[in-house]
Amino acid sequence: MLKNEDSILVNKLKKILGFCPKRISYLKEVFIYSFSTKKRNKNYYIDFQRLEFLGDSVLNSIISHFLYEKLPEKKEGELTQVRSKIVCRKNLNKIFKKLTLTEIFFKKNKSMISDNMFGNALESLIGFIYLEIGYQGCQNFVYKKILHFHVNIMKLQKEIFSYKVWIIEWSQKNKFLINFNTFKEEKNKNIITYLSEFSISEYKIKTVGRGPSKKKSEELAAKKAYFIIQKKYKINI
Repeated sequence: MLKNEDSILVNKLKKILGFCPKRISYLKEVFIYSFSTKKRNKNYYIDFQRLEFLGDSVLNSIISHFLYEKLPEKKEGELTQVRSKIVCRKNLNKIFKKLTLTEIFFKKNKSMISDNMFGNALESLIGFIYLEIGYQGCQNFVYKKILHFHVNIMKLQKEIFSYKVWIIEWSQKNKFLINFNTFKEEKNKNIITYLSEFSISEYKIKTVGRGPSKKKSEELAAKKAYFIIQKKYKINI
């Protein structure tokens, strides 16, 4: 016999997941107590991370199969790009919130949880679903609850996943050189920033990007260059 609070939890999850979870105690330890200041236990969070590892692999497998069937004309590299857009942290964070899972798992600690944790939690939940109802059941959940309602394949194909990747591919296609020069700025001992200088000599374009990491600074510099190219030279994506 379930406790009243457990019964409420199961009913809420059943509406979202499409089935009744059996291991309620384990689910609470991993998804609720892991982030609770009162009941936190490092073993709970280790289990959360292990499920995240499993869920990441299962999700990538399911998405790969889906795209293989959905986009028969696409090559390997193109399929990989679309998959990357679906499973990127930013997108998984949004999907987790759209599934209203934040209200179930993080309601009491929402202010303490970073947005990036939502995507991690979605992968952990997929790992949990896989253990509960197997690969086929997990695939049904991803297809019906995520891909059907929260993923627009046509729109994703047109979106730019990384401006730096776009710039590199575009330059290779047109056979001209680009240059990134990135280095640390240590204006403040407590805060390290990176400055990235980007240039395309053929188009006389120079941009600068600053960020907390080399990757982000180069992405910002590439993004500025992309919009200059689109505006000034009317180049098609």
